[in-house]
Amino acid sequence: MLNYKIQNKICPLPLSDIRFGGKIADQVEKFFYERVNSDFARNGIYRETLEQFTLRNDDDKPIGYWRGEFWGKWVISACRVARYENNAELTEFIRRAALELIATADPDGYIGTYKNPENVLPANPEDGIAVVGVPCDFNWNVWCRKYTLWGLLEAYMLTRDEKILEAADKFETQLFDMLNRLGVKITECGTFNGLPAGSTMKPLLILYRLTGKEKYLTYAIDIANDWEREDGKVPNIISNALAMKPVHEWYERPEKWAKAYEMMSCIDGLIELYRVTGVEKYLKTAENMYELLLKHEGNLLFSVGFNDQFAHGAAWPNSISEPCDVIHWIRMCYELYTLTGDVKYMNTVELAFYNPLLAGFFKDGKWGARGVRSVGRHMVAAGQASMKYSHCCVNNIPRGVLNVAESFVMQSADGLVINHYTDFSAKSDIADIEISGSYLADGAVTVKINAKRDFNLSLRIPAWSAGTALNGAEISAAEGYYTLAVKSGTSVLNLKFTAIPRLRELAEAPEHFPSQDFRVRRFVYDNIVTEDMMTWDARATLVYGPLLLTRSKLVGSTEKEMFDSETVAGKGFKCTVTPIECESVSYAFRASFENGAESVAFNMCDYASGTNLWSKDDMKLFNIFI
Repeated sequence: MLNYKIQNKICPLPLSDIRFGGKIADQVEKFFYERVNSDFARNGIYRETLEQFTLRNDDDKPIGYWRGEFWGKWVISACRVARYENNAELTEFIRRAALELIATADPDGYIGTYKNPENVLPANPEDGIAVVGVPCDFNWNVWCRKYTLWGLLEAYMLTRDEKILEAADKFETQLFDMLNRLGVKITECGTFNGLPAGSTMKPLLILYRLTGKEKYLTYAIDIANDWEREDGKVPNIISNALAMKPVHEWYERPEKWAKAYEMMSCIDGLIELYRVTGVEKYLKTAENMYELLLKHEGNLLFSVGFNDQFAHGAAWPNSISEPCDVIHWIRMCYELYTLTGDVKYMNTVELAFYNPLLAGFFKDGKWGARGVRSVGRHMVAAGQASMKYSHCCVNNIPRGVLNVAESFVMQSADGLVINHYTDFSAKSDIADIEISGSYLADGAVTVKINAKRDFNLSLRIPAWSAGTALNGAEISAAEGYYTLAVKSGTSVLNLKFTAIPRLRELAEAPEHFPSQDFRVRRFVYDNIVTEDMMTWDARATLVYGPLLLTRSKLVGSTEKEMFDSETVAGKGFKCTVTPIECESVSYAFRASFENGAESVAFNMCDYASGTNLWSKDDMKLFNIFI
C-alpha cells in the first residue's frame, strides 16, 4: 500500500484491542449482534442487500432509488465489527459476501442496482411529481457504486483475498471509462448538485493507495478541481469554505441542494486527499468547514444540520438529525483530530456520541431512528426505498460507533492519549488501560494502567469540566490535555471532573414558520409528531457534563409536565442536578431550579436512554425543552 505524504499526529489502536464496557457496551454489542452477527442479520438483512444487484430495478421509475448503497454500508459496518470482535467466522462470511457480489458483475466489471449503467445524470424534476408528489431529480447510481466500491475495499483489507481487489479495480475502471466515453464529469452525476457522486473521492483514494494506479489519484484531483471553480457552480466547496461563507449563504434555497452527510462525506474525501498529496488547501477547507458547521449548523442535540440539510440549523430550536449526519460529523472530527491533535475535535465527538448517536439506535438492538428529534418521539422509517430490513442510518451505525471506539485511547509520538472516560479497556504494546467509574453521572473516573515501559500519558480535560482533580489534587491543562509521566508497572489514577449544570436559554422566541414551510414539514415528516408539539417560544434546555438532559415518561414525567408547564427560561433560575436511581434509563437526575422567589424540581435523564426506543403508541414520550 502506498504511503501517505502527510502522516497522522495521533493514531488509533487496532479495533481488536479496544472493548466497550458498562452500560454502553450492553447497548452497542447487542446492536452488533442483532444487525451483523445474528441469523436474521445474515439471512435477512444481508441477503436483501445482495438481492438488489440481481434485481437491478433502482431505475425502473424515472426517479431512481438508492437500494445499491445498502450492501456497501452493511459490509463496511460488518468489517469494523469483525475487527472489533477479532471474529474469524464473520471475516470469512464477509469474504464470501464479497465474492457473491462479484458474481453479479457484467463482463466489463459493472456491478450495480441500476439496469442501465449509463443512467447517471439527474432525473427530470417534473418526472418526480408522479413518483414522490413533488419535483425531484433523484439519481443515485454513482452514489450506490461508491458504497459498493468502499464495501469491496474494506472486505479486501480485512480478508486480503486478491480476487476482491481485482474486482474493485475493474469495477472502478468501468465507471470512469464509461464517464469519459459519455463526456460526463462525476460531479455532474446524480442528485443534489453532484455532492453524493463527488463523495466517491474517499474510496477512490483508498483504491489508489492499494493499487498504485495514478489514474485514480487523477480522478480524485479532478473532483477537487470541480469544487474550486471561477464560475461559482454549486457546490464549489473549496472556494466557499476557504472564503469562510456559512453554507446556508452559499446559494439560494439550501434546503434544495445542501445535503448534509453527503457534503461531509466530500470533506472526508478532501482530508484523505490532503494526506495523499500534501496540498494544504484541502486540509484548510476541512478545518474551515468544521468551524462553519459548528457555528451555523450546530443544533441543540449536538449534531449538525436540520434533518440532513445544511440550511442554518443552528438558528432553529426544533432540532432533528439523521444518525447518518451524526456519524459523518463524528467521522469528520475524528479525521481532523488524527491529523492535528487539536482537542476541540474530541470535545465535539464526545457530545455527538453520548447524545444523538446513542439516541439513534434502539435498546433492543434491532433497529434505529431515521431522525432523532428534540421532542415527542424519534422519526423511524420501517425500511427505506422499499427495503424491508435496511435503512441508510441503521446500516451505518456500527461503523459510526466503532469510529468513536478508535478514539478512546490513541497513540502519539511519545506515548498514549486518553480521550474518553466511560467504561472501556484497551491494550497496546505500551500499556494496557482500563477505565471505570461514574463519569456520566458525576464525573468520577478510575484509570488502571499496566505499563510495559515508561511513557507519557495525556489525559483530555473535557471542555465542560469546571475543575479537575487527579488523585485528590487540582490540576489544570494546557490546550485541553494534562500530561504526566507513567512508570513501568501497575498504577491507578483517580480523576474527578466537576460538572456544572448549563441552562441553555434561547436568546429570543424563534420565528413561527407557517405549516407549509420546509422547517415544519421536515420536522413532522412522518406524521408521528404534530405541529403543535413544536417550540415557538423562548424556552431552555439543560446540559450536565457531556449529557443533554430530557424529561421523559421513562423517568415519570407526565405529558402535562412536559408540554403544558411554564418555562424556566428568562427568570434567572439557578440550577442544581443530583443523580438518582432509575432502572428504566441509563442516567437519571433530579433537576432543581430556584431564583429566590420561586422554585421547581422534576426528574430528568440522559437524552439517549430517555428516548431510544420505538414508542409505537406514544407520540409524547419526551421533551428536551423546560
